[in-house]
Amino acid sequence: MSAGHPLVRAFHKYIEGTIDYRIGVLGQVDAGKSALVSTLAGADTHVSTQTDATRTISSHKYGMRGRILDFPGVGTMEYSPKQYKKLIRKADLSHVLYVFSSKIREADEEIIRFLAKKKVGIIFVYNKADTLVDVSGTREREVLMHDKDTELHVTFKKYLDQPLKYHFVSVRDESGIEGLKAALQPIFESKDKEFDERTHSAEYMEKFLNKRLNTLAAKLLSPGLKDIILQRAYRSIEEMTQAHFEVTPEDGEIIGRPIPRAADYIKKAKETDGTGMKSKEYLSQLATLFGTVFKLRKLNVISFIVSTLGEAGIKNIYPVLKGTFEYVGDMNDFARRVLKYYGREQKATFE
Repeated sequence: MSAGHPLVRAFHKYIEGTIDYRIGVLGQVDAGKSALVSTLAGADTHVSTQTDATRTISSHKYGMRGRILDFPGVGTMEYSPKQYKKLIRKADLSHVLYVFSSKIREADEEIIRFLAKKKVGIIFVYNKADTLVDVSGTREREVLMHDKDTELHVTFKKYLDQPLKYHFVSVRDESGIEGLKAALQPIFESKDKEFDERTHSAEYMEKFLNKRLNTLAAKLLSPGLKDIILQRAYRSIEEMTQAHFEVTPEDGEIIGRPIPRAADYIKKAKETDGTGMKSKEYLSQLATLFGTVFKLRKLNVISFIVSTLGEAGIKNIYPVLKGTFEYVGDMNDFARRVLKYYGREQKATFE
């Protein structure tokens, strides 16, 4: 779809909201998580020698749509494993990086067992790999890394059915960063694939349009509509609806269908209203039409008409509301056609 069109942008934003594009960065205190997040996200990196000062979860953009969440460290007075589990539950993540910079601690074991039980995908990271040295100076770094991998495997093999090896990285010299990004790539690619499928899904398009309709209904059924009806300011209804759907008459020229006009529907409703129905019958028909177009409870429109517009006379109000509801229904169809047009245009571009 042409991402430049405001309706398409709104649709894409809605689709993004239906997909979990987040990866959490959890782990030990003073493991350099925030610096690692900044490096991955491409932000200005500040390597601090102080202890981890992160006290809340911060979100950072990653790539086109991804988000990386920077968690505080586990095992502090403020964030015991019990409190940390509450953070994890609230975030409700599907994938995490768990960052170490020292030996596995009891708090780490408890959190990782918790993540395994929740079936959260875990990528293990050993940060500050440039500082991984043997105090005796007799063992090479590769041997020390192998020992760390062995410790990880032995500790968690009972709980995790996945390769148990670290991604050894260093923010200071950027070693291992590209390899870690490569490990993240399949996760975000799968989410991008899901995004593409949903942007071309009739089901998700209808969900998006129905959500738009529901919020438009709240705008229409407001005390301000009474003044619009009494003043016959039907252009206001049109402007509000076009702005809400983010479409213009120019879109009609592009898709080959003139944009609906509110006054035309209201005029037609007035011309065909010669039934002489009783007030209750008018209300019933309006409620049925409202429920069909907006997919909301009929009681909403009945109570609104009676409490807000009743004094103007149901018979006088009926054709205006009937025409307005029919107009909004066709505007919804117009917006659907605009989305489909740009969807076909995008598909043709990539074929």
